[in-house]
Amino acid sequence: MCSIRIFVVLMLVILAGGQARAQEPWTLTGCISYAFENNISLKQQSLAVDMAKNNLGQSKLNLLPSLNTGISQSFRFGRSVDPLTYQFTTENSTGASVYASTDMDIFKGLQNLNTIQRNQIDLQKNLTNLSKARNDLALNIARLYLQILFNEELHDIAVQQMNITKQQVDRTRIMVDAGSLPKGDYLEIQAQLANEELSEVNSRNQLNLSYLDLAQLLDLKNPENFKVQRPTFESIKVMDNLGSADEVFQSASNTMPQVIGAGLELQSLEKDLLIAKGRLSPSLTMSSSYGTGYSDRLKDLLDPTQIMALKKQLDFTSQTSLGFNLSIPIFNGWSTRTGISNARVSVLNGKYQLEIVRNQLLKEIQQAFADASASLERFKATSKSVSALEEAFRYAEQKFNVGMLTSLDYNVAKNNLTKARSELLQAKYNYIFNTRILDFYRGIPIDLK
Repeated sequence: MCSIRIFVVLMLVILAGGQARAQEPWTLTGCISYAFENNISLKQQSLAVDMAKNNLGQSKLNLLPSLNTGISQSFRFGRSVDPLTYQFTTENSTGASVYASTDMDIFKGLQNLNTIQRNQIDLQKNLTNLSKARNDLALNIARLYLQILFNEELHDIAVQQMNITKQQVDRTRIMVDAGSLPKGDYLEIQAQLANEELSEVNSRNQLNLSYLDLAQLLDLKNPENFKVQRPTFESIKVMDNLGSADEVFQSASNTMPQVIGAGLELQSLEKDLLIAKGRLSPSLTMSSSYGTGYSDRLKDLLDPTQIMALKKQLDFTSQTSLGFNLSIPIFNGWSTRTGISNARVSVLNGKYQLEIVRNQLLKEIQQAFADASASLERFKATSKSVSALEEAFRYAEQKFNVGMLTSLDYNVAKNNLTKARSELLQAKYNYIFNTRILDFYRGIPIDLK
């Protein structure tokens, strides 16, 4: 009975500890690290890297000679030709043979060497594709993470405004009871409170949905206790000069995996062209074989009345050969020339694709600069607007508390302040995200510290 109690206590401690860990807030770095380890798409991309490694290893092994061996057993009935004595016999006989053969390409138009080099390039290309997939995933996580932070602050504003209105409802009721204000003002402030309660519910739902979006992107099985850590943004400074788009592009074009991957794809296509041209070249191969066998009809040379012993037969029937084969392509339905022509077209298409990727990167950087500049100007403007509206609201609140302002005018001032604060939040997080995008193109890891 005592052991059962101890077991129950231990289980409760373990579950409590697990729950505590599950409720710890996630940082942006923690979310990205978790996704890198558990995202299924990244795991599939890693399999492509493993396959490229296998292809590279196999292309190197193809330089080695092939070696094959085998053994056969035969039973002959009736009239047949003995494969060792080459004599006709009408008696039943048995025989066995063993062989070993090897083949090796001596020259094949450098196709094997170019294949190895192409597979090396393909391996690097798959590694860059994996890096691009990781970058795209990190950017999506950062975007959803900032959306949560934005919705959290937006919900905080809704709660604050609702609480302020609740206090004004109580004050208005007292002043209406004292005869200082008409009952219509009390009804209006109650309607305002109902609207703000609805706004609080809507903002809370948006916050929950943004948490669900990030949890689903991370493939969390139980997102109920999932919370993110809210950074202080103390190190974030508003910069008047964001730099130059051309400068960032020159740096990003040498480091972004999509550009590197497109360049590697072009190199791979150029190797394919060399491989196709190699098929026009003569090929030289070498082959060698060894074989021997046994037959129960092979007579001993010294004593024809006896079957030759096994050891003697293996020596007597052994055969060794060494051969060279030179193949010169002359006409094969023009297929080789067509393959070369198609390879040239693929190379040209690869050049166009590299240019498209570079142009797309430049457009993305230019758009990021434009968005960052616009969000910066909007952030400055809304900051001034919020400061002015906060002062106007304090003045309106003082007048409302002493009965010098109607509830309608009070609600207008309050709604204007709430709207300005929401716009300020949106400008703030747009600026943070867009500047993080620029830092990403500069090669700085995504972080919110």
